[in-house]
Amino acid sequence: MKIKKQIQNIKINIERTIQGLETKPQEFRYKRTGGFVKPNQIYSIYYTFDKREKYLTGVLETSNSKIIEKVGIKSILNRYAEVKPTSRQPYPKTTPANPNESDYVIGVIDRYFARVGNDTNKPLFEVSIGDFNNQNNLYIYFQFEWVISGVKDAVNRINSVTMGRLQLNYPNINQVLFPLQLWKPAKNSPDDVENKLERLKTS
Repeated sequence: MKIKKQIQNIKINIERTIQGLETKPQEFRYKRTGGFVKPNQIYSIYYTFDKREKYLTGVLETSNSKIIEKVGIKSILNRYAEVKPTSRQPYPKTTPANPNESDYVIGVIDRYFARVGNDTNKPLFEVSIGDFNNQNNLYIYFQFEWVISGVKDAVNRINSVTMGRLQLNYPNINQVLFPLQLWKPAKNSPDDVENKLERLKTS
């Protein structure tokens, strides 16, 4: 089970890959058993985000791939990784926007979102500016302006346009955003008075 997870991680954590190569006699050994891989077996090379070079039997879609290791010679990439290990990139955390009073005076904030990069079905989530500026290669990130104060109808219209634009690339954006999210009317504005009257009715 541990080996299977290892193989899955290799196939996910890749910058690039060379697929469908053929083994030569006594070129590779199986990592698990140490036995030689027969010649003319299909294998692929995976260049991972942590700057290593991995070899697996089969191709990307192969469900029963095995880890194999080159006999005798290590690649320059793997030798470099052993001499100078790369630090693990931090994973972005869900950090909902939390506008302060100054933000509401300005009326517009920047918002930052991320998603696992290799799976469009994974949920989008909001991240901090710190995570946005220190990006992990396994995720995709995007930024946009969001109106949080002003006349209700105008804010609704502007943010709806923003959402429509975002949906072209991120169809699930409406699962985490709605046009009046974070909106707050200016003090004593008609919208503010209307909100207060609504609260009185329901209290």
